[in-house]
Amino acid sequence: MQVAHRHVESMGTRLDLVFPGMDTEHCSTLVKQVKAELDRIEAMLSIYRPDSELSLINSHTHAGSIPLSQEMRDILTRIKTYHAETRGYFDLSLKAVSDFWRAHSGNAEEPPETVRNKAGMQRIILEGGSIRFRTQGVQLDLGGFGKGYAVKRMLPMLEEAGVSCALISFGESLIYGLGSHPYGDSWKVRIPVADPSKPLVYQLKDQALSISGNSLNNQKKFADSGHIVNPVTLSMARMEGLLSVKAADPERAEVLSTALFSAGPGVADELIHDLPDIESHWVFN
Repeated sequence: MQVAHRHVESMGTRLDLVFPGMDTEHCSTLVKQVKAELDRIEAMLSIYRPDSELSLINSHTHAGSIPLSQEMRDILTRIKTYHAETRGYFDLSLKAVSDFWRAHSGNAEEPPETVRNKAGMQRIILEGGSIRFRTQGVQLDLGGFGKGYAVKRMLPMLEEAGVSCALISFGESLIYGLGSHPYGDSWKVRIPVADPSKPLVYQLKDQALSISGNSLNNQKKFADSGHIVNPVTLSMARMEGLLSVKAADPERAEVLSTALFSAGPGVADELIHDLPDIESHWVFN
């Protein structure tokens, strides 16, 4: 069977696409459409582009309310819902806290009050079609949301193109299995564990797998500062290990893996009891 495999660079990482049974011309056309959508989403959500809608929000909401596009309004409304569902452990208003820890290489005692006052979803007010912040200096970073949203946006495009089976891997931390492997009843994804004789294997069929944690790769990138903030304590989640979350919705999988890892095993296990639609596993180093 002919298998088309392509990759594109987007959102600071690599998106890999595997399309069994697809010819080269069809694949090239579809990948161009996917790349165009990824570029559009990045232009809206990136904090590194001064002209993105998110950057404009971060720059101007201290001066009062600013209008939102309908898409951004929908995104922020869902983020507020995820925040409530996870008892506050999904919080994308923590950029000031993350910046503080990175500036101090993770070695300070705790963020000062001036930094703490710039964090917290309660400081974000959605009213009508606009947004404002209660406190000057609050900044949003949708890094724990964007990849899941992008994959979710891809799925209708693949359906419209007649794709019934595909494997999508976004930075190797978010994987979506569309349909089944052509020689099986699902897509099998193996998670690295300390004991290779006891592999952790997920079977994905129209499902996503998101992985969050302090992997070796993340330790190289972020060193002692870490990269995931516990929204309740405003400390860095330093546990060495990974949390994998499987869900039908790639956006939801990405959100919950971030939130549950930040909460830590004890609190996360309590939250998982209220989330019957997901499957999750901790992998400790």
